[in-house]
Amino acid sequence: MSWNEKRSRERVKANDFNDFEVNVQDLSRSMDFTNLGRKDVRRAVGVHLYVDVPNFHKAVDDAGNDKQKQRKLVRASSVLRKVQGDLLRQDDIGNIQRQTVRAHALVFKPYDGKDDSKDAQRVKKAVIHAITQNTYVLDVFNSVFEDVRDFSSAVGLANGTSYLANVGKSGKRELISLGTCANLAAKIIGTRDTVTITAGMYDVLPDCLKEHFKKDEEVAGVQTYKATGLRWSRNPELAKELNVTWDEAAWKKKTEDYRDDLPLHEITISEATTLIDVGELTERNCKRTASVAFYADLDGFTRYVKEAETDDKVISLVRQFHMIRAELHSVVTNDFEGLVLQHRGDCILGILHLPSGDGNHNKRCQQAVDLAIGLQSSMEHVLNEHLTDRPDIHLAVGMDVGKAIVSRLGKKGQRITICFGPEVTEAERLQTISSEKQIRISTEIYEQLEDKDVKEEFTRRGSAYVATNLTFPKLDEKKEEKAAESGKLGATVKEGAVKVTTAATGTGNRTWQNSRPWASE
Repeated sequence: MSWNEKRSRERVKANDFNDFEVNVQDLSRSMDFTNLGRKDVRRAVGVHLYVDVPNFHKAVDDAGNDKQKQRKLVRASSVLRKVQGDLLRQDDIGNIQRQTVRAHALVFKPYDGKDDSKDAQRVKKAVIHAITQNTYVLDVFNSVFEDVRDFSSAVGLANGTSYLANVGKSGKRELISLGTCANLAAKIIGTRDTVTITAGMYDVLPDCLKEHFKKDEEVAGVQTYKATGLRWSRNPELAKELNVTWDEAAWKKKTEDYRDDLPLHEITISEATTLIDVGELTERNCKRTASVAFYADLDGFTRYVKEAETDDKVISLVRQFHMIRAELHSVVTNDFEGLVLQHRGDCILGILHLPSGDGNHNKRCQQAVDLAIGLQSSMEHVLNEHLTDRPDIHLAVGMDVGKAIVSRLGKKGQRITICFGPEVTEAERLQTISSEKQIRISTEIYEQLEDKDVKEEFTRRGSAYVATNLTFPKLDEKKEEKAAESGKLGATVKEGAVKVTTAATGTGNRTWQNSRPWASE
């Protein structure tokens, strides 16, 4: 399996979404966001909230390859997901997406858009909920799950305007949010027992909450404020002033009930020897596999979302997003037989786990890097030709290799795919520190590469290796230049063609040859 430019062009031409109907409306009533139709987009003014477990990667490391420890971690993750949902529903906060143990939500009530008084109410509500989430994990959850490492808890919040949409085919749609505030909330998540907010939120907080926050660092040019150790158990007077009722015993009982409903012996973790059928996975039926995990992020897309001031521009962006998503999915699943596990806004999480078996470690690594090059090739040589009005959208890819657990949590029809392992965490980190057009891979992947031409495109940067502007067409041009330099041909490459001079004809007879026949129509 491999990437092919002609095939990519045909796919994008057939799925350019130019005639795709999009209905943009303001979010003005309560709704289950997952019920949004594929053509529906909601403009939401509110506070994006991310609840995370910053030390979850250490809990994954603790489990290692011990299946019993992995079962305990799956159960703990499942219960945490359920209670996070219960807490969101209790406070009437919209659930957007769960990312293993990270929850993404939106505080959108009261409505009325950018009215300052309503904004202050939303901000207050969001911060109160953030304190509740931290209090639950640190005071309740950890006391129930003593068989895994204590989970830390931290919350990041940012307010503003974003867009909600369901993307993908029927039955496989995923809710995503696009906008600066959605991205920023995730970026400012702090360390254990912290709540981090933007300066704009801090300015409208009531004094009783404001006094707990201290000025912190700037992130993406935005000043942040952070509260540390702010829990209801430690601040009963604050809870009373804010009319918050926190029943620790009730939440502990609920957590224990969820735990007991999922006995460890009912959780099966089996090795994946064929392509994982994600639809068959549940919290009781998990797969473990040696794999390469990758994150591919659309660098520059959020800026265009921020600049979309009219419905027409939003519609155009959504159509382009559908087009990009469809092609990137095709590269992963059709060209390289990988798995797309989750969309996180404009970022894709996936794995490549075939060919299976320890004896195919180097083949998986090479295939995964080829997949990343395929993604960059479609983005730079095909998709960008359809993005002439938005020329600064590119990809940044991060990859690492290891052994991952793949499962799905939740009720039937509402399950979310989760994937965890040290390589998943590291792939996300590598992507986050990468720039546009870059592929950043771990040292272990680099050392397994069999294609010397590909390998020499990567240079060491810290503990990883980075290639910039690496696509198959550009790689082929470099190969042709090398071949010309090492043989009896005199050749130069320009725009996919080679100017050839033979020893017999000398410099007086030059012809143009197509150096990329696979790109021909």
